[in-house]
Amino acid sequence: MREVDPWRFAGGFIQRALSASIPDEAAYDDIPWTPVRKPVSESKVALLSTAGLSMKGDAPFDMEGERRKPTWGDPSWRPLRADATSESIEANHLHIDTGYILRDLNVALPVDRLGELVREGAVGGMAETHYSIMGYQGNDTSVLENESAPAIAQAMRNEGVDLALLAPV
Repeated sequence: MREVDPWRFAGGFIQRALSASIPDEAAYDDIPWTPVRKPVSESKVALLSTAGLSMKGDAPFDMEGERRKPTWGDPSWRPLRADATSESIEANHLHIDTGYILRDLNVALPVDRLGELVREGAVGGMAETHYSIMGYQGNDTSVLENESAPAIAQAMRNEGVDLALLAPV
């Protein structure tokens, strides 16, 4: 098995600065996974990207705050339409190279790949809404954990989503 290099696109300075603040041990003992209740081929699936994506015309993620304090990430979230394309989104994130996303949205939000799986019958359906957060949160994840994540989960429940796929970048 090949190991994934999480710093491949970050550069040496960012790697050194950020890796020093990552704890050696996980902060959580248990991950609250929810068991799958029906076959994937019958499930409605939503995507969750960590690339700081927003639809053009929607409020972008706060990159000015990120510029002022590089160890901070905007903890809010954005809904994304299922028909999103590289031309209809903005990628607002200083901790990643967004050029790849602007050339091919599937790098950060694999809507085309999910659509293929739906057409093949491997996945029951695609949610009308996908979601994005800014994956880098620095040391304070409290707003993301206590406000944004529950709001995203509720929005998915309201839409009848059965499964969420995380698309980390």
